[in-house]
Amino acid sequence: MNTRPYLLIVLSILASKTTTFSQVTVPPISGWDLDEKSGNYTLKPGKAASVEGKEFLYEIMPIAKSDGQPIEQWFSTAIDKDVTTSGFTIPATGKKNITTNQTLISLSTELTDKKGKAWYVTYVAYQVGEGDTRMARVMCSPDVRYYANNMRPVAEHFGNLNRLDATASANGRFAKVNNNNTHGKQDNRTPISTSQSEAIPEKGLKTQEINGILIHLEYNTNADGKMVRIYKPYLVLNDGSIYNDPIISPYSLDVAASKTKDPKKWGTWKLKNGSFLVDWTTTGETEKWFKNWFWATPSQKDEKLEGSFMTVNGAENGNVKSSEKAYTSKFIYFNKDGQFTLTGGDGTSVPASEYKKYNEAGTYTLNDYSMELHFNNGTVIRRMFYFYLQGSTHFGIGNAVYAPKQAAVEGLTGN
Repeated sequence: MNTRPYLLIVLSILASKTTTFSQVTVPPISGWDLDEKSGNYTLKPGKAASVEGKEFLYEIMPIAKSDGQPIEQWFSTAIDKDVTTSGFTIPATGKKNITTNQTLISLSTELTDKKGKAWYVTYVAYQVGEGDTRMARVMCSPDVRYYANNMRPVAEHFGNLNRLDATASANGRFAKVNNNNTHGKQDNRTPISTSQSEAIPEKGLKTQEINGILIHLEYNTNADGKMVRIYKPYLVLNDGSIYNDPIISPYSLDVAASKTKDPKKWGTWKLKNGSFLVDWTTTGETEKWFKNWFWATPSQKDEKLEGSFMTVNGAENGNVKSSEKAYTSKFIYFNKDGQFTLTGGDGTSVPASEYKKYNEAGTYTLNDYSMELHFNNGTVIRRMFYFYLQGSTHFGIGNAVYAPKQAAVEGLTGN
């Protein structure tokens, strides 16, 4: 079988996408329709991106066991099973086009469905931890341009899903669970004064109880009368609960105590046809978010940040102060050595002495949805952490979101 133009397209797109959403809930693609049935997620371009007479379907299948097979063997067998079950006819030579690229394996070919209709098809998969795999199938009407336009957001989305599945697997969400390595028993790298540090409740959340951090893009009016964008985080749990205005690390959150103390912050959630529905417990109010919401990305274990960052809304870093008397500012600085400081001059080059300050600096660690700040004065603060845009330059700490300092000053927050 000759190489088709769409095969070259998918290879080039996948080669450029190595970034990475959640095992439990697959996030939407902006402007696309999303449906879920029995763990299978189907996404297709919305009306604005669709073309009359053309079809494009992106189906994400549930995590599956590879039963000890090499990924290439499992992938080939899984395709055969899907083709047979769906009643497709695939060219005998089509299976020769299986390719691998870093963590992804793919097959692009043509097939005919049981009604005799022709399609371009791409199967793509990756391994998740030990013995788990995920596969997706893309089907498009035979139109190279339409295929290429829609494959770009699909490739980025599937790459994002790869990263979150990897994080979930590493933390025991659906692979082997290491009961001796929970978030409630993290190793402290510096001496801690228990009188100054936040206590870790025994009833703090475990990773497998967290569905994800949902970001809702809202619009508020500031003191100058200007309309400003607000990236508002919500903690979404697998038991159907949702928590408004989260600050502390979810692994330090006693849910039962919080629901008793702050019931107004809690509600229940549902995801239906791409819309996120929230019922707030005490007010009885219902919100339905059709758009302007998406899933944040967790950090990798021991991931590092680097650079000067500013709170997007210009507020001070009250959430990360080591004490009531400590100095704070709109800025926070990180380096690859695992150090941070709340002071740093103009931020162009932060002197080493800034990272040694007693009350405003120390070391940090990232792990999944949590940041742990170890101040040089012995205080340890744990805050919720997440990336709210692609890459590692836009993130949230507690309920405050940050962008690179220069971008935030100029109003360029990645919106």
